[in-house]
Amino acid sequence: MSIMAMFLCSDAVIAQNSNNTIPTAVSTAFAAKYSKATIKTWRTDKTGFVAKATAGNQKFYATFDQNGNWVNTVSKISWSWNLPAEVRASLKSGKFAAWRIDGIKKIETPLKNFYEVCVDNSYLQPDADHALAFTDNKVLDFNSNGQVVAEEKISSPLLF
Repeated sequence: MSIMAMFLCSDAVIAQNSNNTIPTAVSTAFAAKYSKATIKTWRTDKTGFVAKATAGNQKFYATFDQNGNWVNTVSKISWSWNLPAEVRASLKSGKFAAWRIDGIKKIETPLKNFYEVCVDNSYLQPDADHALAFTDNKVLDFNSNGQVVAEEKISSPLLF
C-alpha cells in the first residue's frame, strides 16, 4: 500500500513541476477546451506543449502551441467496434479486410478529424516461421466517411 501511495505522490509532484513551465496561455486554453479533464502530465515536443489527460474513462493527448492555440488531440480507441460505422464498413470491405488491427487512434485537428488504423498482414503469410520477415505494417488514415485518405508503410507496429 505504501508503494502505491509513493507512486501517486510522485506523479502529483511531477505534474506540479511540469505545470510551472507551461505558459499561462496554454494552460488557460486547455482548461477552456477540456473543462472536465484532469491533466496527468505536461511535456514539450516540436509542435508545442502536450497534455496527457483524462476525461471520464478516456485518456488523450492534447497539443497546444506556444500561444495557446489548439493543435490537435489524439485519443486511443481500444476496439474496432468503437469506430464510426462508415470506417468499420470500409475497413471490413477494403483491401486490408483480412489484415490484423494493431491499434486505432482518433486524431482531431482544427481543420479535420480522422482515424488512424495500424494494420499488419502477418496472418496472411504462408510460413509462420518466417512471417515477421515478410510482414507489411501500414497506418491507414480514414476520414469520417470511411474513405482511406492516406496510407503509410511503417517498419513495426511498435512505432504506432
